[in-house]
Amino acid sequence: MLTLFFLFRDGAALNRRLIELSDRWLGAQGERIGRHMIHAVLGTVNGLVLVGLGEGVLLGIAYILAGLPHPVTIAVLTGILAVIPFGAPVVFGAAALYLAAAGSAASAVAVLGFGIAVVFVADHFVRPVLIGGAVRLPFLWVLLGILGGLETFGILGLFLGPAVMAALISLWREWTEPSPPRIV
Repeated sequence: MLTLFFLFRDGAALNRRLIELSDRWLGAQGERIGRHMIHAVLGTVNGLVLVGLGEGVLLGIAYILAGLPHPVTIAVLTGILAVIPFGAPVVFGAAALYLAAAGSAASAVAVLGFGIAVVFVADHFVRPVLIGGAVRLPFLWVLLGILGGLETFGILGLFLGPAVMAALISLWREWTEPSPPRIV
């Protein structure tokens, strides 16, 4: 909280100094790469958090229909863990196991099947568009950034990994793609 206080208080000055530093290190494209990283972080937050909450809501409806006890609490847990790749299947898998152990095999299969469908659609179609589309990153690089960031930095790495990956891809594109001819 203390760090956030000083960042909010002195954020404009820090921003100016970071832009000057990027101009010294990277030249004119430094600010463009910084903006690219910001879009990567925003796209990652939207892709991870909003899609995770959506998964929690959809699976919460399935929990209610299946007759699972405390469906709202389990849906919230699903939404929180859906932010982490492969987190939601742990929750809806446990819910399906509980339903099967309680003698409700049809409900268990329905929750498991619906959960797999929701996670498949979210992870393969919705999330890549939200994360990769914002910064023109292919899905594989987004996934590697998320998993590598998670492994290296923990939970914070979920957001730092794609930002670092976006910066690297942006630098790669700046340095390898032919630049348009300059008109004088």
